[in-house]
Amino acid sequence: MAEEFSASEQAALAPYFTSLTGPVFALVDLPEVVKGALFARYSRSPKSLRRLFVDEFVGAAGLFAAAGRGAAHTVAGTQRAEQLYERVLSEYGDDSVAQLGGVHLACEGASNLLTKVLEWGRLMANLEQSTRYIPYDDR
Repeated sequence: MAEEFSASEQAALAPYFTSLTGPVFALVDLPEVVKGALFARYSRSPKSLRRLFVDEFVGAAGLFAAAGRGAAHTVAGTQRAEQLYERVLSEYGDDSVAQLGGVHLACEGASNLLTKVLEWGRLMANLEQSTRYIPYDDR
């Protein structure tokens, strides 16, 4: 079942996600720092990628700007992303986050079998949700 987004959330998501309802979608027109930080957070969050983007990278001010297509809308999440990169790289030394730049295609709700098929070719840098941080027994 597709996640529901309000009209203002849809306005904030539409420029950056190729689909607002489907389980497979691409991220477009976002700075690499935002995409990398978003996927870094996604690996440790039970939220969907689009919900995480709205809740943690766009925020209330961004939703307001998206409704009016203000200047803040064009740099959605950049400040939050830069802060996350700074913390992860300098405080924790986790340089794997820096490798998250590039084309981003999300496949949500994929079975474990499909996940392995996608990862098998190693044509991409994969990031799975962390089983240390995400409880899977409540799904």
